[in-house]
Amino acid sequence: MKETGIVRRIDELGRVVIPKELRKTLKLKEGEQMEIFTTGDKSLVLRRYSALGSGADFSQAYCDALTRATGKGAVICDSVTVLGASGASFRGLVGEEISDKLYKTLDDRKACAPDSPVQIVRDKPVGCKNQHIVPLIVGGDLYGGVVLCSDATISATEARLCALAADLIAATLE
Repeated sequence: MKETGIVRRIDELGRVVIPKELRKTLKLKEGEQMEIFTTGDKSLVLRRYSALGSGADFSQAYCDALTRATGKGAVICDSVTVLGASGASFRGLVGEEISDKLYKTLDDRKACAPDSPVQIVRDKPVGCKNQHIVPLIVGGDLYGGVVLCSDATISATEARLCALAADLIAATLE
């Protein structure tokens, strides 16, 4: 763990304020769910809760199915991390932090085929010429996204399959 040097008091209701600088750095939004853990040395650990992340095997299975159906690379992420990836150059992305550009694209909350490929993870090249990106929205909240990637053109049918995958995943989270 990395020390921040920031100290906060617990108020009468048991609350602790997470400083704005840390919320901004960690991209924590108001209303975001956090998991609370204890460690063997009686420390508390807060971690962003990802309902999608708790089903990482499920995400990988969806990616594999999308790749089999389309012949294209597929990536499923929550709002922070790649949870599943399938296709020749994408498997190694699982567990990597998504790029700010992908997060911003997902946060627009519209399915899109960007003019130029969006970097999927930080510090790694895109690895494809075409993408179709569909955000995962559950109850009005952004949970993540599904990305279909290929050097070949992504057809309207393949884009609909990508949207279908996002809809099915969102339905399981409701």
